[in-house]
Amino acid sequence: MTRPVSKSRTSIGRRLAAGLALAFALGASGLLTAVFMQYRLQIQDLAGAEANIYAWSEVMDHVGIPVLALTLPAILTGAWVIRHSFRPMEHAARTIAETQAARGVRIDDRAMPSEVMPFVGAINGLLGRLDDAASEHEAFAADVAHQIRTPLAILKLALERPGGVSADILRGEVDGISRLVDQLLLLAQVNAQAAAPLPPMLCNLADIAADTAAAFAPLALAQGRQIAFEDGGGCGQVHCHREALASALRNLLDNALRVTPPGGTITVLAGGGAGAEPIVAVRDGGPGLAVADLARFVRRRGRVDQTSDRGESEGAGLGLAIVARIIAAHGGRLETLPGARELRLVFPQ
Repeated sequence: MTRPVSKSRTSIGRRLAAGLALAFALGASGLLTAVFMQYRLQIQDLAGAEANIYAWSEVMDHVGIPVLALTLPAILTGAWVIRHSFRPMEHAARTIAETQAARGVRIDDRAMPSEVMPFVGAINGLLGRLDDAASEHEAFAADVAHQIRTPLAILKLALERPGGVSADILRGEVDGISRLVDQLLLLAQVNAQAAAPLPPMLCNLADIAADTAAAFAPLALAQGRQIAFEDGGGCGQVHCHREALASALRNLLDNALRVTPPGGTITVLAGGGAGAEPIVAVRDGGPGLAVADLARFVRRRGRVDQTSDRGESEGAGLGLAIVARIIAAHGGRLETLPGARELRLVFPQ
């Protein structure tokens, strides 16, 4: 819905016209006064009122009439220049209004005056970012469709299997769908926060890591894994959104839980300081995640087949994309150390 234009809104054209009129009036007044004074001082045989009358007569004959003769052309020329200067912007506005919603729409800046180029560049940059966001959302939707189609297909086959349905199979697939839904909700919260950011709070990074690991420990123990926490010191306090960071760390722990064999240990590490960037890392018992694989998952387009050792078919790729989005919102980055089997949240100093 188009918002009505306020009648009190400032017009650049009217401002320019008023400025030109004021400059012209001040210039003409100054010129008339200067010429009058010159004529008045040159008159030696007249005095008093007669000298003033004669001086004003000479001024009007030799200056006033030429100034008045130039006024109308100056006004018309100024108005034409102002209208002509704004014509490219009016044309661009009509073009955008008549263009269907599609990608690749940009303001044609070839005829734009240099004064408005910063604004035009900013608008075109915003349109480009919107195109990128639309592409990202399409890829995300395709990834979600792929992720949710697999457990649904397994559920369908289980229900059609003669002899009944295995409760363990149904429970496992329902858990997978539940994790996917939780990740979608978390991503929606992150995107909403990006659209209307809330002020971060100063929190102790090691405390967040320790609390999250402690809360995750019962789930790990129930599945035959151990949770350990190591505080290397130096993390200190960071400006962050505590719940968002805890959610990111839970996603890393959930990923680690799937790839760590029974009886293994998942370690949460916190460290940094002394010139180093603060980090929180999760070390698992899996084979390690390659840098190229992490880059694909962060883009929410990468998927591996069903035989992957890390279990991305269960939603790990989407979870890592959400983690990367959360840490990026805090000015940090998500890293992988395949040799150490670690995924790291790295925060700015």
